[in-house]
Amino acid sequence: MTTATSATLSAHLAQFPDVLEQLTAAHEAAWVTVDPHILELCRLRIASMLGAEAELAIDMPQAALTAEKRSALSQWPLSPLFTESEKACLAFTEEFVIDVASLQENTAMRVGELLGQQELADFVSALLVVEQRIRISLAWQTLFGEDQ
Repeated sequence: MTTATSATLSAHLAQFPDVLEQLTAAHEAAWVTVDPHILELCRLRIASMLGAEAELAIDMPQAALTAEKRSALSQWPLSPLFTESEKACLAFTEEFVIDVASLQENTAMRVGELLGQQELADFVSALLVVEQRIRISLAWQTLFGEDQ
């Protein structure tokens, strides 16, 4: 899965191909391990929360996300377009991005109830990969004065 962060990572890690290869492998594994529809919703929510405009501009066809659902993402808690599983994962994502150390146990338990315990573990790992790629890309853009 190519995202806006892929180009930034490739540019800044060109001298460290082993690191780039490992980060790319982790990213690809995240998209294979977790339902791409849910992970895409969460990726877009992370990008929105962090102000990663380039990430928001990317459309991942593999995720099969409708334009209607994509445009309703900012109102996900009240929107009937989102399933309970999607809402649970989005709630988890918001807490994770704001302060992972303050993640509420009931938020994690809800995802585990709806997806399964192994799927919760996989989701957390995938979410970490996606979030950190966006954050490192934003940090480099800020440090090096690059446009998004």
